Amino acid sequence: MERIEIINNLKSKGAIYRCNGIVFAASENMTDEETIQLLRSLKSNSVWMLGRQVGWYAIAALDMLGVEKYTGNDPDIAQFVSEFPAVVRTVTGTGEK
Repeated sequence: MERIEIINNLKSKGAIYRCNGIVFAASENMTDEETIQLLRSLKSNSVWMLGRQVGWYAIAALDMLGVEKYTGNDPDIAQFVSEFPAVVRTVTGTGEK
């Protein structure tokens, strides 16, 4: 996915687009200022998508990108970060099924 598409998804009002942007920003290792600012702004997003709040995915992405280490008490975030490569393969349709 192109950078501009990822940025537009992060800016979108739709939760599915935001989650898509978060996953692709992390998978593409996007650590530029604009992307990080958008991810930080999504940390407080309380809309539910894929069983979690959008903010949950943004928090995990910031940890994966090495920008903000997650220090909270949700063990699922740590598990998600460790299983992220498999999640990316599922979302992007690449790799083993």
